[in-house]
Amino acid sequence: MSVGGRVPVYELMGVREVAGGLLLVPPGSAGRAADELRLRLAARELGRGRWEAVAQGFSDVLVARRRPADGGPPVLVKCPRTGEAVRALVRERDAIAVLAAQVRRPELRELLPRTLDSRLGGRPPVLVQEVLPGVPGDVLLSRRPELAAALTASAFDALAELRGATSGSSRDGRMVDGWLGHRLAVLSDRVRWCRGAEGTAGLLALRARLRRELTEHPTEVAWTHGDFTPGNLLLRSPVPNESPDESPNGQPSAPAPASGGQPTVTGLVDWADALADGPVVVDRASFALALGWLLEGRSWGEQVVHALRTGGLRRPETGELPLSGVLLAWLWHVSANLEKSRRFARNRRWLREVLVPVLRELAGSAPPPR
Repeated sequence: MSVGGRVPVYELMGVREVAGGLLLVPPGSAGRAADELRLRLAARELGRGRWEAVAQGFSDVLVARRRPADGGPPVLVKCPRTGEAVRALVRERDAIAVLAAQVRRPELRELLPRTLDSRLGGRPPVLVQEVLPGVPGDVLLSRRPELAAALTASAFDALAELRGATSGSSRDGRMVDGWLGHRLAVLSDRVRWCRGAEGTAGLLALRARLRRELTEHPTEVAWTHGDFTPGNLLLRSPVPNESPDESPNGQPSAPAPASGGQPTVTGLVDWADALADGPVVVDRASFALALGWLLEGRSWGEQVVHALRTGGLRRPETGELPLSGVLLAWLWHVSANLEKSRRFARNRRWLREVLVPVLRELAGSAPPPR
């Protein structure tokens, strides 16, 4: 079976399945053979067509681009490799459907990847989505880092418009416990170190600090993307005289705006961690931490430890962010990655750079028991 060349995932779909500088060992020949079988079985389910490319991804979701035999536009086919990946795709599919139903303006609904076919309960499980146009934000920043402030402004504007009138505020302890409880349990369940004395002390300190802050002060609540980073954002670049060529994910790019304009958001993808009533600050803080990684090479762990020592996080693109928001974004990030794939719990570099330093800092700064 010919599926074309293996290409970087951003050239295929404009989204990385994980963020934060994860390094994983590529799957071996057995994994590649299993993926070939998945694509054969998926092709049998989807009908006539041809595979154009398969992403070079190390997550638990195999992603491929397929063109139907009738000559229609290419589609994105996602084949989960694990049960965790199936559940993540179900969450993504359902979140997009609910949000799209609430968005009244057609031009805003076009920012969401439509589900064209969902067979996540089948054998093999498959999710088919439309391919959105645009260049991924992290790819654009790697080429033109000077656009960071303009890109951030466009990203926040687009997300605010999608949220529309769903915003409110809350100090409800039950809602806060819902945000924290499951995510803290994921860390304890998936990472052995978190069940030791130091890890447990860090988790208890994190819960106490966040619960106190979020119940004592009003927290803005609305639709929360949950993994709002430049890599999950598609944009039309404001490059002067750029021709409407084919974009990295396979669709024609729209003409570029005049020189000096802001990048235009054309899509928001990867909604598996979305909440209809989540803390809005999570998305702003996630974007800020991702910018620190992309532009300066500072891991999420390093940035959060710095925020713990200074009382917050400030970036020129995002402004001042409260410590509670930074800690929430970090908790969302690490728990979501651990829940999507058990590979994270075995990745010593990721644990050493992203997870352990934050909990150690929290354990060391926690007040002694009364």
